[in-house]
Amino acid sequence: MAFVAVVLIIFASIIFFNESKKKGKVTAEEITIDDYDPTVDIEIIFRIDRIRKIDFERGEEPVFSLKIKVDGESYDIGEWGGLDVRPRWRFIHNVDDEKENVSIEVELYDGEKMCDISPREGNLSVGKALKLIYSIKDGTWHGDDFLHDASGYGHAGGYEDGYYNENDCEIWFDIYQTDADGDRLTYYEEVFIYGTDPMKSDYGKDYDNDGVPIEWEDHWGYDPFTAENHSILDEDEDGIQNIEEYMMSEWYADPFRQDIFVEVDFMKNRFFGTTYFPEYSKEKVISAFSKHNIMLHIDDGLMGGGGEILPYEKFYTQDKLSLYYKKYFLHNGENEWRKGIFRYCVFVHYTFPAKKSIAGYSYWPTNEDIFNCFVIGTKTIRNYRPLPLARETATASLFMHELGHTLGIFWQTYHGCDNATTNYPWLSGWKKYENYKSCMNYRYAWSLIDYSDGSHGEGDFDDWSHIDPAFFEKRFFAEEPIIH
Repeated sequence: MAFVAVVLIIFASIIFFNESKKKGKVTAEEITIDDYDPTVDIEIIFRIDRIRKIDFERGEEPVFSLKIKVDGESYDIGEWGGLDVRPRWRFIHNVDDEKENVSIEVELYDGEKMCDISPREGNLSVGKALKLIYSIKDGTWHGDDFLHDASGYGHAGGYEDGYYNENDCEIWFDIYQTDADGDRLTYYEEVFIYGTDPMKSDYGKDYDNDGVPIEWEDHWGYDPFTAENHSILDEDEDGIQNIEEYMMSEWYADPFRQDIFVEVDFMKNRFFGTTYFPEYSKEKVISAFSKHNIMLHIDDGLMGGGGEILPYEKFYTQDKLSLYYKKYFLHNGENEWRKGIFRYCVFVHYTFPAKKSIAGYSYWPTNEDIFNCFVIGTKTIRNYRPLPLARETATASLFMHELGHTLGIFWQTYHGCDNATTNYPWLSGWKKYENYKSCMNYRYAWSLIDYSDGSHGEGDFDDWSHIDPAFFEKRFFAEEPIIH
């Protein structure tokens, strides 16, 4: 086999750090690399973390499988059943240590039918397969997914091409490679960029003392030897500062794509069982946000904080919410950190004794005037929507409605929201706000699982352009509201 060399010119202006972390300068020289990591035989790891279907019918049970092609070699992987699956499955492939770029192509199937996980338009692999180029030099990738892209790094979905009903799915993944010390820094980075020891793990080290470790800063494109104020830095303006993004990295938090976290707790029934959040309802709401490149994370027990069962209360009024917020969400201060990341929701039976028709409300549970909690009344929904599909649709719509208030959408934002005159055809708002196709409109609050994008004509309003994921940390109406 002919010798192949990759020639890299390192200019004098490039700054690196030696093992003592003192700045130095690399003199201009020609470096010939015939092995991007002489300490190991490089293998890349493509890890599938999560797969979910965007649009689906109630009761649908997809069975996912993958076809992965690495540098032209193809492999069939899987099967995993469910609307939202988390395989945490690793595919390992030996690569040419002399060649920087590795081509990766991923095809996702539901049974025999190919799913769309590509941001590109087109049919079959042209517009449905995920195509990436991974660099064994610095551990980054580009192509259909890249750092700072709108849907997040390590995440891609077929909805990104703007066309739906194409068997759209979304996929979460990571790509990395073997290295001698297992710290997720490549040999090239350690030797030629950071000046660290490629045989000694730097995992978890915070050399610039800015609160986040070297491997997180390296992954997201920050300089791990230049301190940033990650305690206040919030580049995607979702109210989750970078230190909190790091804390939630296990759950796919991205500092450059907006994330919304909601803790959901439940309540005992009077005799047997508990309230619950139907899978159909939950997944429909997640999909609505995914289509707008906002990742909604629901902790109903998955992340270790939600899913608690509160004692039975027939009515769950604001005073109960305030009490249980402190006890079951903050755990009397033990989980105080969660209020900087999570909203809080409880699935109860009824809300107010005098108003049994009210199926939900949102509220500020403390005297800080921070609007970060909401309640869903499941018995009220069941009373008005006895059939399963209608009930689960209403549950999703009302969950999204109350969540919308914690995102800053109120009557003061737009008068079509929470307007009682939209409830019945004989009232004035019914026709006036007919085109406001949003779950924030009482007319559609039990049937539509979406906010409006403002495209439906006179009387409509663009909720999606006005929602503020950071609103849950702000004082209620501290800024002048928008009036239309």
